[in-house]
Amino acid sequence: MVANLPVATEVRTGYDRDLFHHWIDTDGDGCNTRYEVLIAEATTTPDVGSGCALSGGRWLSYFDGATWTDPADLDVDHLVPLAESWDSGSRTWTSAQREAYANDLGDARALAAVTDNVNQSKGDRDPAEWIPSVAGVRCRYITEWTAVKTRWGLTVDTAEKSALTTYAAACTNSTVTVETVLGGGTTPPTTSPTPPGGTCTGTNGTDVTIPDAGAVVASTITISGCSRTTASRTSAIYVDIVHPFRGDVSVYLYAPDNTYYVLKATNSTDGAADVKTTFTANLSAETTNGAWRLSIRDDYAGDTGYLNTWTLTI
Repeated sequence: MVANLPVATEVRTGYDRDLFHHWIDTDGDGCNTRYEVLIAEATTTPDVGSGCALSGGRWLSYFDGATWTDPADLDVDHLVPLAESWDSGSRTWTSAQREAYANDLGDARALAAVTDNVNQSKGDRDPAEWIPSVAGVRCRYITEWTAVKTRWGLTVDTAEKSALTTYAAACTNSTVTVETVLGGGTTPPTTSPTPPGGTCTGTNGTDVTIPDAGAVVASTITISGCSRTTASRTSAIYVDIVHPFRGDVSVYLYAPDNTYYVLKATNSTDGAADVKTTFTANLSAETTNGAWRLSIRDDYAGDTGYLNTWTLTI
C-alpha cells in the first residue's frame, strides 16, 4: 500500500484551515464530530449529558500511552492533518469534499483522540518529520496514515514516501482494507481465491441499473459445493458500483436465510463518485451454501448508477 502511493510535490499556497468546515453534527443528535470520536474511542464509555457534555469516561491516547478522564485533555487529531491534505491534493477539492474529509467518521483511522499537547507537537508534520514516541505503535501509525491517504486519493512527497517505506520495512505484513472515497479503488483478484474446504466464492458480473430515489435492486450469487458448514468471520465482499454520488447509495448483503448485513449506509456529506472497495463482514452465524443477495438502493433524487460487478468470498 505504501508503494502504491503516488509521489508529487506538495503545494501549500492558498491554505486556510477555515476552508475545512469541521466539527459538524452530521446526524443531528447534538454531538458534533469531535464528541462522536470521543464517545467511540472511550475505553470506559462516558455518560452523555445535555449539549453532549461527557462525564465518567476514560481514554487512552495511543500516540503516547497516556490515559485521561477529562475530555478537555484530549484533541481529536486529523491523522493526516488538514494542511497536509491540502499540500497533497485537497486544495483541488470542492468545499463539500473538504468538509467530508474534516469530519470523516466513515473510517476509524481518519480521526483519533490523543493527548492535546502531543497533537500540538505533531502539528501538520508528516512521518518524515514526526512519528509517535512510543515505538510499539509506529507500525499502527504509518498503516493508518497510508490508509487515510489511500482512502482520499492523496499524494506523498519524496521524503514522506521514503520515511513510510523505511518504517514499513520493520513492520509485519498485514492485509489492510480501505474503502476509497476519492482516487483509485481496489480491484478484485483476476482469479477468485478458493479458501480451504471447497468452492466458497462466487462473482456476478451482470450489470444492474440503480434507479433514482428509493427503488431497491438486487444481484444474487449462489454458493454451492463449499464443504464448510458456516461462513467465515472475515468474509470478503468486493463491490464495484458506478454512481456519480456514492453518498446516495446504501448496500446490504442478505444471507440465504434472509438475514441482512449493512455494508454501507448513505452519507449525505459524501459527494465523491463510485463505490469500489472490499467490505469485510462476520458471517459466521450463516450457512455457506445457498443464494446470497446484494441489495442496493439510491436514497436521494437526482442521479442514477449501476452495479458493475461483485464478488463474495465466504
